[in-house]
Amino acid sequence: MTEMWIEKSEIHLWQLEQADFELSSLQSECLAWLTESEIKRFQRYQFDRHRKQLLLGRVLMRVALSSYVNKIAPASWNFIYNKYGKPAISEEQNPASLHFNLSHSAEKVVLAVSRFPDIGVDIEYATKARRIKAIARRYFSDKEVAEMLILPEDQQQSRFYELWTLKEAYIKACGMGLEIPLQHFSYGFVGRDRLTVEFDERRNDEETAWQLWQLSAGSDFKLAVAAKADEKGLAHMLSGWRLASLNKVLEQKVKVLRNK
Repeated sequence: MTEMWIEKSEIHLWQLEQADFELSSLQSECLAWLTESEIKRFQRYQFDRHRKQLLLGRVLMRVALSSYVNKIAPASWNFIYNKYGKPAISEEQNPASLHFNLSHSAEKVVLAVSRFPDIGVDIEYATKARRIKAIARRYFSDKEVAEMLILPEDQQQSRFYELWTLKEAYIKACGMGLEIPLQHFSYGFVGRDRLTVEFDERRNDEETAWQLWQLSAGSDFKLAVAAKADEKGLAHMLSGWRLASLNKVLEQKVKVLRNK
């Protein structure tokens, strides 16, 4: 695979479709790439779809990283985890300062790669029926709930998943997961293509420090990315890639629906 390069101003968004891969061949070629704990988790799953999703997430992560550092094989990456469980490349393997964040839902797996640590991505299968009003009242800010509920009934589930993915992308970028209460920041939707974010005093963050994107991922999915600018306020740009097979990477257009 040709060695790739990523600038400090770039975010590379990698995607794959589970349908492009066959589980038995993946197991024979890639299961040994997993850590001992990941293999045990893989073996605990009863259903092939869950095994395949776990394996493909690790495959995408390892293959993508090796495309930037060809001298490290996909099986050879070592990862460390912060106290909230966010993975990172071990220091001795990371002279290029690569960072990443992974998400998967249903048939899609997505990986964001950058050269700065505060990066988060979330994808959700958005047609699954959920008790959205009850969940929103528990986890969203009062403003977000009110703005969701004034929408026509047939638009509320779409807005719910838009908010959920944006919130997940932010807390994953911060590296703290649900240790950050989701009510401590609010998103707004301005016109057809703009996003806003507001932090309350409990969160102690700056709106100007963040870039946010809501991206097209097909009619059944919602996809969001969050990135923190560096100390110089450097803006980031998105590029897209699709892993079509273990040895085939295709450039993929990134369609931005809304951004901040």
